[in-house]
Amino acid sequence: MPVESIGWEFDVLQANSFDDNYPRLEAVFVGITPAVAYDAQNQPKFKRNIERRLRDLEKQLRRDHQADLSALGSADLAHNATIIQNLVADYHTQITQQILIAGQLELESLTLAGEWPLFWNQTSTLVQQKDHEREPMPFSEPTPAPDSGPTTDNADDTDDSGTDNPYTPV
Repeated sequence: MPVESIGWEFDVLQANSFDDNYPRLEAVFVGITPAVAYDAQNQPKFKRNIERRLRDLEKQLRRDHQADLSALGSADLAHNATIIQNLVADYHTQITQQILIAGQLELESLTLAGEWPLFWNQTSTLVQQKDHEREPMPFSEPTPAPDSGPTTDNADDTDDSGTDNPYTPV
C-alpha cells in the first residue's frame, strides 16, 4: 500500500479568497487506504466521512471562537496572535482526537498561511510600505528637449525622416 500525502486548508474567516492577507491553516496528512481514497484523476483524497468530519470540525471551531475571531481586526498584534494561537492549538487538539486514525492517517504538519498579522494593523509601517509598493507607478511620457533656437554651426541638422516623433533613437 502506498503512503499518500493529502493537504487540507482551513480558511479561518471563510473569505473564499486567494488573497494571502486572510488567515488560513494548512494541514498535511499522510495516510494509507482505507482512510485514503482516490478521485477520478487518481489523486489521493480523504474518504467522504473524514472530509465531512473535517468540515464539521471547522464549523464547530468557527462557532466556538466566534467572539475572538470577531475581535481579530484590532490594531493590537499581540492580541491577534493570541487569538490565532488559541485557534491553532484547539484545531490541533480536535484533529488529534477526532480525525486521526492510528496506523491509517497521521498529521504531518500544521502551518499558518497568509500575511494576516500585518493585514490587521493598517497603521504599521510595514503595512503602509506594502500598500505603497502595490500602488501603480505613475505613467509619464518623456518630454522633448526644449528648442534652443537655430544653430549656425551645422546647416544639416534637419530631420529628413518626415515623422513628428519626439523620441530619438539612442
